[in-house]
Amino acid sequence: MTTPIILDVDTGIDALGSIIVVGSMNADLTVRTSRLPLAGETVIGQGLSRRAGGKGSNQAVAAALLGAEVHLIASVGEDEDGAYLRQAAAQSGVATDMIGTESGCGTGTALITVDDSAENFIVVSPGANARLRPDFVEQSLLALKKAAVLCLSLEVPLATIHTAARAATSLGAITILNLSPYTAAAETLLPLIDVLVLNELEAIAALNLPEIPRERPWQVVGALLGETGTKNAVVTLGADGAVVMENLQTWPITPVHIEPTKISPVDTTGCGDAFAGALAVGLAKGEGLIAAASFAGKVAAYAATGHGAQNSYPSHTRLHEWMSRIPF
Repeated sequence: MTTPIILDVDTGIDALGSIIVVGSMNADLTVRTSRLPLAGETVIGQGLSRRAGGKGSNQAVAAALLGAEVHLIASVGEDEDGAYLRQAAAQSGVATDMIGTESGCGTGTALITVDDSAENFIVVSPGANARLRPDFVEQSLLALKKAAVLCLSLEVPLATIHTAARAATSLGAITILNLSPYTAAAETLLPLIDVLVLNELEAIAALNLPEIPRERPWQVVGALLGETGTKNAVVTLGADGAVVMENLQTWPITPVHIEPTKISPVDTTGCGDAFAGALAVGLAKGEGLIAAASFAGKVAAYAATGHGAQNSYPSHTRLHEWMSRIPF
């Protein structure tokens, strides 16, 4: 079943500069179940939807719907899914002229299962995302010349992300890296990044911890991240909000907890990408990291109240109308 893409774009913000996203584009195939299956178990699902997704595309759409000028550098296959994803991005206000097409290769696909408590698991087949080459990205960035924020994630080759991160200085851009899907090889990227965005599980994996420490947890996590070369970090905590840690190369570290927006979640697919895209918008406006993360948390909460990823993202107007109706 194909879900039509009808997304509105408004210009409710006055961004100081454009946002560039280098990342993936996937066709999301989603099935709903009463609960997620255990290893080796088969469960019965309901319905099958096909929607636009991929971490790069999701971040770009989230930012564009909020009114930012967004350029997406990505790669799709020469197939129906590739045309579908390109159209979806364009309809959301994303500039698509730097999305390459790979012949003889399928478009990336994500297989998603969502249960009744809105939890999910996702398996991604990279397809054309694995062919997003460093030279293509470098040429695209040189053509764009300037940006306020550069958004990166890890569903495309690590060498490509390295190339993009190194180009950030010449662009004059703040770099955001969403450390997902986590790979230990990404540690070499961290000194090149201005703002690292990760969840608790990714923090545990990146720091080789058995769990988040119970005493002074975020001071410890911040100090350990600082040792990796990380400059600033935002740890997303799902229903518990987020923690912002700035200036991790200095002591003492003063974590700031971003209070959550209380909602009844429907589907958390793509909420982390909504957070990253909205964070980029806040930073592009010249906001500090704490204010930008607070705004991003509200956008991610809105996204959790709808189905799918991009279909659940708000425009600036819809977000503020929604915020005026919900209790804090």
